[in-house]
Amino acid sequence: MVKKAKKTKTPTKTALRKKADSVFSTFIRLRDSDKTWTVKCPLCWAKMHRKQSQNMHFIKRSCWYYRYDETNCHAGWYRCNVVLNWNYIIYTRYMQKNYWIETVDHMIKESKKLHKERDKKDYQEIINKYSTKIIQLAAKLTT
Repeated sequence: MVKKAKKTKTPTKTALRKKADSVFSTFIRLRDSDKTWTVKCPLCWAKMHRKQSQNMHFIKRSCWYYRYDETNCHAGWYRCNVVLNWNYIIYTRYMQKNYWIETVDHMIKESKKLHKERDKKDYQEIINKYSTKIIQLAAKLTT
């Protein structure tokens, strides 16, 4: 009896999106942490270990255009992100202070447009790009 060669399964678009979300969130939490792995929430200034923080999106992640945008995302506290519905007024002021009013206005305007969801290739590129950045950041933080 001859055994058939096993087909290698290609990941589904959903699986790639979940992986991209996970890798990108890890990158954001690392980017916003200091050498002691501590993150300071940009909205309430509470300090926490990076693993306790969440990847907060100024423009909600349902907007595909800004879902993986580094300017749009910051590590923050669960309470500010979920319980207080990301404290929109304070988050807007934080964004305007750090990225200028024009940038924030442009982001809000762009978010109202229809943007198609990414394809499998896009998700794989995001996974590769941010996996590399995670390695580089982790090395930088541990030296």
